[in-house]
Amino acid sequence: MPASSALPSSLAAITPEWLTAALREGGSLPAEGRVVSFELQRLGAGEGFLGELARIRPRYEGEPGGAPATFVAKMPSLVPENRALGVVFTAYEREIRFYRELASLTDVGMPRCYFGGLDPASTVDRAAERVLKGLPSRLTARILGKVMREAGKSKRRFVLLLEDLDGLRIGDQMRGLSVAEAEAALRALARFHAAYWEHAALEQPWLATADMGAGVAHEMFRRARPALEARFGAGFSPDARAALEWVDAHGPELLQRLAVHPRTLNHGDYRADNIFFDSAPGEAGDVTLIDFQALTVGCPMIDVAYFIRPNMNPADANTAELGLVDVYHRTLVEAGVSGYSLDRCRSDYVLGCLWVVHRGVILANMLELSDGRGVALLDRAVERAMAGASSIDLAAVHL
Repeated sequence: MPASSALPSSLAAITPEWLTAALREGGSLPAEGRVVSFELQRLGAGEGFLGELARIRPRYEGEPGGAPATFVAKMPSLVPENRALGVVFTAYEREIRFYRELASLTDVGMPRCYFGGLDPASTVDRAAERVLKGLPSRLTARILGKVMREAGKSKRRFVLLLEDLDGLRIGDQMRGLSVAEAEAALRALARFHAAYWEHAALEQPWLATADMGAGVAHEMFRRARPALEARFGAGFSPDARAALEWVDAHGPELLQRLAVHPRTLNHGDYRADNIFFDSAPGEAGDVTLIDFQALTVGCPMIDVAYFIRPNMNPADANTAELGLVDVYHRTLVEAGVSGYSLDRCRSDYVLGCLWVVHRGVILANMLELSDGRGVALLDRAVERAMAGASSIDLAAVHL
């Protein structure tokens, strides 16, 4: 039976027989070899909010050829609240289809995909998408809780088997990236964006746009804001509060503005914990990107703003922020992008910073973070983003 038609429902359901079929289907295990047993090491809590991760060490018999000695299995989260996010916003489907259909368009480093499989979407699975697209935003917001609860019960299966990057050093969002590391990461991001810049591939029906469900997203923002204020409000400066008020007043228009020209493929979750380095801590070097569940089509400065402030110590970001935007833009131009000026890039970056405030408020209220590091990560990102929002000249912002 093909591996794609008999997907395991969890890490615990993986068998040697299924791994054999999956690796053969993906072209990395010849018919003369098979997996007879394996060791499974669950990766630490906090390493994936929407996914369940494990390192697998198979034992082969026969002639395995160049089959991988280790690889990583990635499956949907077992936490209902987080699984619901992945299902409703098609995160699991996006990543698998990215590897299948779009990854070959860029030369930016990413794990090799040995297998990617997903069940066909049922009528129930697609119901949430129809709700997001078809109903008035206030009505959708009122029933979204029920939709999310049902989505958390979804039995649809998704599995990725990816190259093990254990030999590389993963970034540390808690520590914060150095300026050299941030420059290396932004050069890679610019090359990624350049590969998809106004590309026909952006019209894939499974890709979401930055303004998809803008009205619903803003209703979610407003419902989540009191919880954010209760948790972090005492530390907000007057300027940060002004930025929060601006986002409250202009959220839908902001999302719609960031969905138009220039358009490219945004990573969607570009942060230190999704970036691997081949250098020592604090140094630059080649980088490898992981986690493509949050892909969106829209303005590239969404990714840039999401990356800089939340992933750097405030002192480093204060001194290097504008220079980092310039490094990103210079690399875009070197990669062949034209018609996007540095001034436009800088002004779009400000809009991206306001987008980060909008998205951060929603995520801080929606994700179920059951481990200490996950909570600390989100807290640190919100605090850094709000501190950075204090420097925005709101009077100069134009949508």
